[in-house]
Amino acid sequence: MLWQILKKLDFKQLFGLFWLFLKNPIYAFPTIFATKRCMNIAYQEYGSKHHLSNKANAFRHALWAILIIQKCLKWHNNVEKAKAWAKTFTDWHEDFSPNEALERAMDLHNNQVGIVSFEEIKGKNETEIISLLKQKASEAAKIETVEETDKFEKQLVFIEE
Repeated sequence: MLWQILKKLDFKQLFGLFWLFLKNPIYAFPTIFATKRCMNIAYQEYGSKHHLSNKANAFRHALWAILIIQKCLKWHNNVEKAKAWAKTFTDWHEDFSPNEALERAMDLHNNQVGIVSFEEIKGKNETEIISLLKQKASEAAKIETVEETDKFEKQLVFIEE
């Protein structure tokens, strides 16, 4: 799966990823493991629907940020640095794989909801985290403009059903 992702990157994107991991080498493997686990869970829970701009996608983005934090904490026990890394990496991802403005805002917002939700899920097992995030996804707010993301600070958002 990782190879499939890397094959899609152009030289500039590969260099950017290499540089990002070079500056933060301790987080490279945990981030890769978190990404792989997140995609597996998203497929188990939603099938391929998580690739659309829907509630399943909101779930995946929040879960991804949480898993990155969790995995990074196993390598370097500093919650604030792990959160900062999750934000840096997920923001970078949105820059290297550009979407339309509304989709980008939705993804960035849902990544941030995952980061903020980390305090709520600390100490919970994977099944509990998935359940909590599925509940949040079921309560996600539909948005139609980029500015609407500001209205839903701690709530997941989506664009289409």
